[in-house]
Amino acid sequence: MTRSSHREVWFIRHGESVANAGARTIEAATYPLSDLGFRQAGQLAEALEVEPDLIVVSPYVRARQTAEPAIRRFPNARVEEWRVHEVQYLAPALCMDTTQEDRNGMAIAYWQRCDPHHAEPEAESFVEFCARVRDAIESAARRTEHRIFVFCHGRVMQAIAWLELTRPAVIDAAAMREFSNFMNGVTVPNCSILQMHLLANGLRTLAGIRVPEGIDFGSAERSDAAQAGV
Repeated sequence: MTRSSHREVWFIRHGESVANAGARTIEAATYPLSDLGFRQAGQLAEALEVEPDLIVVSPYVRARQTAEPAIRRFPNARVEEWRVHEVQYLAPALCMDTTQEDRNGMAIAYWQRCDPHHAEPEAESFVEFCARVRDAIESAARRTEHRIFVFCHGRVMQAIAWLELTRPAVIDAAAMREFSNFMNGVTVPNCSILQMHLLANGLRTLAGIRVPEGIDFGSAERSDAAQAGV
């Protein structure tokens, strides 16, 4: 039996990080998983019902740690690192030794400013973030693997969904405002999956965001998707 020409890309959010759990953190790239997040990563690997040909990981620690049980489970899959890390729109120097709650006011001010070209020191603008996410989508679409798992982040998955569903012609203030409204209405829990189907005729379709069965969220859902990227 030959494989279908229909290909799939599964974008997968990392497990709960220590930042999601409310801890103070230093640098966005270095946040590790919480104890719950490590359990979720193992549960996620067991819940993945099909085998990938390629596993892609974000360079951020929490995404790599989430991917590791899946990498062990599927040893025949190639592993690559892509620039699918979380958006960094706040100045890193202002985020040292802070919690997500501490950073929330700065995040609100950033989105209210609604300047897609504005970039804080050592951070990226909304235009740059969208360009990076588009590059990841196109890179995945150009690949020949039948199935790709991409371990990434909440804002990245929201941007993928928004860019694919709305196809904005230009990333301007209106588009940024539209994305802000979109992300506030689209929840991306830890370990959730967004499937993109790549059809033989070049079309791309998205399935709904889902959380596999068997993922433990503890006594409460602490990893509110509204805090992704903060």
